[in-house]
Amino acid sequence: MQPATWRSHTPHKNTYILHQLNHQRIILPIFAVRIGYAMIEQTENRLSVAEAQNICLRNNIPFYTYRLPGSREVVFGAQLSNDTRIFKGFEKHRGEKGFVITPFNHSFWSFPFFIKADLSFTDYLTDGEAIRNLQNTVFNTPERIFTKQDCEHFEYLDELRTMIDTLKREGMKKAVLSRTITIPCDSLRLSPAIFEQMKQYHHAFLFFAAIPGKCAWMGASPETFLKYDRNGFFTMSLAGTQPVATAKNPPEWGDKDIEEQQIVTDYIQDTLRHFFTRHLEIEGPITLQAGNVFHLCTFFRSDEQLPADQIDELVGQLHPTPAVCGLPKKRAMQIITEIEKRDRGYYAGFLGPLQASGAFDLFVNLRTMEVFDDALRLYVGGGITPLSDPETEWQETCQKADTLLNLIRQMNYGKITF
Repeated sequence: MQPATWRSHTPHKNTYILHQLNHQRIILPIFAVRIGYAMIEQTENRLSVAEAQNICLRNNIPFYTYRLPGSREVVFGAQLSNDTRIFKGFEKHRGEKGFVITPFNHSFWSFPFFIKADLSFTDYLTDGEAIRNLQNTVFNTPERIFTKQDCEHFEYLDELRTMIDTLKREGMKKAVLSRTITIPCDSLRLSPAIFEQMKQYHHAFLFFAAIPGKCAWMGASPETFLKYDRNGFFTMSLAGTQPVATAKNPPEWGDKDIEEQQIVTDYIQDTLRHFFTRHLEIEGPITLQAGNVFHLCTFFRSDEQLPADQIDELVGQLHPTPAVCGLPKKRAMQIITEIEKRDRGYYAGFLGPLQASGAFDLFVNLRTMEVFDDALRLYVGGGITPLSDPETEWQETCQKADTLLNLIRQMNYGKITF
């Protein structure tokens, strides 16, 4: 029996796909979508990360890939069993090594998952037996076909006006509205090459994690959710956006961005003070560049240690922060569901590696795209306050989307017209 693949179809080599995007027309000649084989290096006893990703995509093997901010090392891990593992908290998974991926909001469709590191390596795998073991592991998994539609410009402006009116009427501080951009393509061949291109974002958390039949996400996140090791804890509040191309030097921040970032900072600070009573260091706000945009950022550090059950409690109170949800949190989540009319899935959730020592590096799932069998779906959003202007908020999502769209443009896989 041939294994089920993630691909729903193989595009005809003369097929062109026309996709309307941000009043831009993107034309992708599918025959030009090639994996970029020059980036793949495989000999009998040497396997690159790109080739390992391709093997896992082809054979339906759960895997993860990441590079921490500022690092040059790319870490790959694969789970060589087809059982879907639910992430049950840091206390339950202490002593295990792997990768965590959690949704924005737990629902019937989205569960927190844990990918166990049965095999892992950095940059290259040179163990011949391990290479053959990976190549010979094949699972049957249902396809994940893209079916949902994107939100058009005028529709998003209507949603923005509805959200702003709701915030004003109910006296709320902030809520986050998001939208999607879909590029139909031979995504499973394209994705490893895109991950290679993402390496130019040196200060982002790069990731590509997939559980066949369940979820597959790739991105370059600028935002640490929570980091923990023997030195203590670290997190940040990230909000406010300006395009690098038009910002002054140094950037000047308006009232809306300053207020939005302060809302996130106050919430995180109040939450952390319940857990770190002896020492909490706060630095900022400072201007931080992430790709082609600037953000306002405040850093939080503590050298205190917490037992595993309190770490789970801390994570539960922090997630989702007002940076991706809003305030008050419960009502903001209700408004988001009512206006967006869809499940965000793992967008604006958190994800990252978990070490056997209990240390972890978790990041917010932003500047991200979901990988389907026949499409890539980008997710972008922005913080909305009563001071927001709908057209400005739309443009902000366009600027954020360019973090990943520019990679596709640079790769010359298609002709892009504006």
